[in-house]
Amino acid sequence: MSNLHYLMTGGHGRLGTELRKHLPCDAPTHQDLDILDTGMIDRHISKASYAAVIHLAAITEPAMAAKNPRASYRTNVLGTRNLAQASARHGLMIYYLSTDYVFDGREGNYKENDRPAPANWYGTTKYAGELEIQEATSHYGIIRTSFRPAQWPFPTAFTNVYTSADYTDVIAAEVSSAITRKMSGVLHIGTPTKTFFELAQQRNPHVMPEECKDDAFPKKRNLNIEKWLSMRKKSLRA
Repeated sequence: MSNLHYLMTGGHGRLGTELRKHLPCDAPTHQDLDILDTGMIDRHISKASYAAVIHLAAITEPAMAAKNPRASYRTNVLGTRNLAQASARHGLMIYYLSTDYVFDGREGNYKENDRPAPANWYGTTKYAGELEIQEATSHYGIIRTSFRPAQWPFPTAFTNVYTSADYTDVIAAEVSSAITRKMSGVLHIGTPTKTFFELAQQRNPHVMPEECKDDAFPKKRNLNIEKWLSMRKKSLRA
């Protein structure tokens, strides 16, 4: 296997499946690579000369994370620690997919250097994963983003919830572009701010508007993507 290939965890999930259309990847299943097994991680990394590690594997549904706090901590934090430390041992860059849920969603337009205040347990574990990455290695890229299924799956969409998220295929193309540019540090990736209803209308013209009345639901989840837009412009000029 050439060193142009990446090792991708979680490569058979929604985002991973789309990313593999853009990047040449070895995407082992959970059975072939358990990120809670350090020996298995080292053996797998030693099999090939990888360009970098792309870490997607996680418990990503907020409700599931809240219902299974121990399991989500083990996967999202301890698993990330294991993979980050192994990447450091093998001299590999690691790209970690994080989330807009590391912020509480009260202010919106969050920049990369804004102080995280996780919105829920899922966001807490993902932010803890970010810290594990930064503790283990200086060769990392943390990408905060958010995505939705390729088709809006609900009959309604919120008119008062703001987001920089986009559809999985759109975000996958953006993320793959950042990785091939060898981004490093923390980066927010998304598309310009819109409401969930405006996003839904792009692919489902029959979606009906709905107002979110749940006070606990973060309503300003949009990330500031100026840094990413600037990176893209600079690379186009080069």
